[in-house]
Amino acid sequence: MNEAISNMTEPMPQRQAFDFQNNRVEVMNLDTLKRTHQEDGPDGNPMRDIYHFDAIERTMDLCRHHNLNYALEEIFAAQNNSRHQPGVAVLKKQEAHYGEKAVEAHILRRIFTTIRIRDFETDELTTTLVLTYHQDGMQAAIGPCVRMCHNQCILSPERTVATYGRNKVSFEAFFATIDGWLSGFEVQMTADRERILRMKNTPVTEQDIYMYVGLLTVLRVAHDSSDRRLSSRVGTYPLNQTQINSFTEDVLVKMQEKPVLTAWNLYNIATEYYKPERAEIPTLVPQNLAFADTLERFIAFRQPQQMAVPERLSA
Repeated sequence: MNEAISNMTEPMPQRQAFDFQNNRVEVMNLDTLKRTHQEDGPDGNPMRDIYHFDAIERTMDLCRHHNLNYALEEIFAAQNNSRHQPGVAVLKKQEAHYGEKAVEAHILRRIFTTIRIRDFETDELTTTLVLTYHQDGMQAAIGPCVRMCHNQCILSPERTVATYGRNKVSFEAFFATIDGWLSGFEVQMTADRERILRMKNTPVTEQDIYMYVGLLTVLRVAHDSSDRRLSSRVGTYPLNQTQINSFTEDVLVKMQEKPVLTAWNLYNIATEYYKPERAEIPTLVPQNLAFADTLERFIAFRQPQQMAVPERLSA
């Protein structure tokens, strides 16, 4: 086995308490996550077939099995606005025993984890395996990550898998898919980086940018429409309206700084919004993928004579 293999970055101290009343997300290490209260179903088994920390450890075991140089980077937990299935629940009896806001008194239902794979990384790019665990189930994705800003890239549907949704798979098929990604790691990583290179070599004009921002708005409006003739055509929109406003401002600023922007510039700006501290955890992977897919289709159809909108633009 490669002696450089590691299963943990520089140790983060264990947390003694969380404060979700004042913090949108809390960051922790694996040992802290294991100390949180585990949620079981009526049969005594994990509510979602597997505990969040077990899912993380099983994924790391697959990295180790394929002799990859990996490191568990970050574990985020987030609250949500649901009264029926909140992202975080605090058990008063456990608080009375362990202390106010104690880690052990918390049930965490929304977890976002990143595992960095250092093999073949460059000064610009590494590879990150993303694992999300929430009320709907589990989702995983793999793709390049921009090291400087820690922006995650999800570039094709083949790099995602979920136990819920339209293309859901079984529990065992979920981890088998991750195993397949890691067994062909170098080939898939190379293909993703070649796609990034093509994006870098694809300039976008000022007119392209205005049209693309308009397209993002159209997709958002259609998705949220009460008219099924519209909403049925859009699966996942790349950005919600608030994100579109911020994205547009960021792009306009970038246009002042660079004489020519590329498709890569647009995508990299968008990935700033696909982070647990800036968006809902269940949306991070689907929206990231939807943006990459929509941008690719837009570039293919941007010529004036080809600007008819494809039947389905979003993942």
